Amino acid sequence: MQLAQIGAIGETGNCRLALSDEDTQARNLFAGWCRDAGLVLHSDRAGNMFAVRRGREPDRAIVAAGSHLDTQPHGGRFDGISGVLAALEVVEALNDAGVETDAPLAVINWTNEEGVRFAPGLLGSNWYAGAIDDVTLDGIRAADGVGFADEAARSGWLGVMRPADLPMDSFFELHIEQGPVLENAGVQVGVVTAVQGLQWLDVAVTGMDGHAGTTPLDGRRDALLAAAAMLVAINDAGRSEGSEARVSVGRLVPATDGPSTIVGAVEFVIDIRHPDIEVLERLQAACTDQCQRKAAQYGCTAVVSRRLSVPPREFDADCIAAVQNAADELGFTNRKIASGALHDASNIAAMVPTTMIFVPCRDGISHNIDEYASPEDLAAGCEVLLHAMLSRAGLS
Repeated sequence: MQLAQIGAIGETGNCRLALSDEDTQARNLFAGWCRDAGLVLHSDRAGNMFAVRRGREPDRAIVAAGSHLDTQPHGGRFDGISGVLAALEVVEALNDAGVETDAPLAVINWTNEEGVRFAPGLLGSNWYAGAIDDVTLDGIRAADGVGFADEAARSGWLGVMRPADLPMDSFFELHIEQGPVLENAGVQVGVVTAVQGLQWLDVAVTGMDGHAGTTPLDGRRDALLAAAAMLVAINDAGRSEGSEARVSVGRLVPATDGPSTIVGAVEFVIDIRHPDIEVLERLQAACTDQCQRKAAQYGCTAVVSRRLSVPPREFDADCIAAVQNAADELGFTNRKIASGALHDASNIAAMVPTTMIFVPCRDGISHNIDEYASPEDLAAGCEVLLHAMLSRAGLS
């Protein structure tokens, strides 16, 4: 709740875009708490923050946990933030109990997970995992032209650490589910097995501008009407693949917006998600086909191109078992679940054994000022995180 006062929107919302003044203030508050807990802070050239607790065997690879502190423009108090603070609470609980682990521990805040101010999202973990090189990272700019590297330096968190300087044994990310499955099932903890795959398709529909009062209906090449038919058709294609399929259009831009104009061109983006790569590819083909068919039906053309492709990511079986065993032994109701949203953990899973822990959020709402997770559910997730990390870090 202290962090939520930084970049507050109304009574319950937050806006802390990556490396903004608000994000920097939140980072500095978090850093102070880490220092109070006896942690040593490091940062890398992506501005990722690593707060390290020494282990009995300091040369062992680190058992890490965390998430992100940046938010959506009209975001909530829990998305990402709960994962960073749960990891810090694990360390504080061990400090309070006077418990040392064999392996060192780390609390991580990944930079620009949300991808609002700088693109792409998951930027810090993308660079850390080697998916973005130094030159590309340094060349990234916000919509207003400001450079990522300049803002990381201005924040005070542009560091020199390289991924090899802090080898990880494993990574755990606690997060609110951002969906209704756990709440609807009455379950306290989600044992996350995978992050589903994602494809973005750019669709450009071309028809012909016309006058709304003089052009007969049967003589129009209405790109907006064709796009509307496409949206219905691709939704039907998604539904035909079962309950795990996700097909969405959240951005649709007509070339004109006059109330008496037949729209001659429209662009939109299709967001396709599924945990099975074969179904994901099948949905891409179906959506492309439907766009072409509906364009022809309304006298238009459609060009469909793939902008982004992220394959499904299976999490590590041993880390999943560590979370499952902890939830069972602590007596928390739980179920296995795949993540519908992308997370930093999906990038880190390409490097080290990784998994996630989900806790319910009210009505499945996220990326919204009404986002809420109860103290009881957060505490349950945090206890599971503690015991899962201990199973990797070891106690002599």
